[in-house]
Amino acid sequence: MKEKFLIFFLKFLCATSRKSVEGLEIIEKIKKQKKGIAYCLWHGKMLFPFYFFRNRGIKPIISRHRDGELLARIAKELGYIPIRGSSTRFGGSALAEAVKALKRGEDVVFAADGPLGPYHKLKIGCIYAAAKSKSPLVIGSYASSPSKKLRSWDKFNIFPPFSKIKMKIKGPFYIPDVEKEEMELWRKRIEKELRLLDEELEKSIN
Repeated sequence: MKEKFLIFFLKFLCATSRKSVEGLEIIEKIKKQKKGIAYCLWHGKMLFPFYFFRNRGIKPIISRHRDGELLARIAKELGYIPIRGSSTRFGGSALAEAVKALKRGEDVVFAADGPLGPYHKLKIGCIYAAAKSKSPLVIGSYASSPSKKLRSWDKFNIFPPFSKIKMKIKGPFYIPDVEKEEMELWRKRIEKELRLLDEELEKSIN
């Protein structure tokens, strides 16, 4: 099946890479407190984290678009528990389910600018979910060398076998449950933090 080949290829790419990960102590400290984590990553920088965080029961929000079906099957094979639907509509079923999961101490992954962009424009869903669940928000990104960005809206990052990969986790950020105007200020702040983190990694890998 197609997903079996893609999973094998993903594991081969990442297993043969030279990896360094910074900030894992942030996650370990939060999990000792038995809190759920709202992970926030750019859509185009999901490849390596998708491999690295496998088999932890994390819940990624995956759209109900056609491409989402294949991704959801791959996610399940890698030990994820997909939440299907939109993460951007207030009161939407996927966003509501994400809030409930976080309150139970489970971890949820948000594609910060997904599923359809615009590129590096943070959607409000992860901010809303972190605020409503009173859960810490953690951002992450990675850079690779060699590196290639696809001609897709998200400039999806791919790399060949035996690449050098550097990933960094940053946070936690605690978003207060505030009015829409103040939540928008938090959205802008986290968007800036993610962009700066991505730029830092891209510069440091070369």
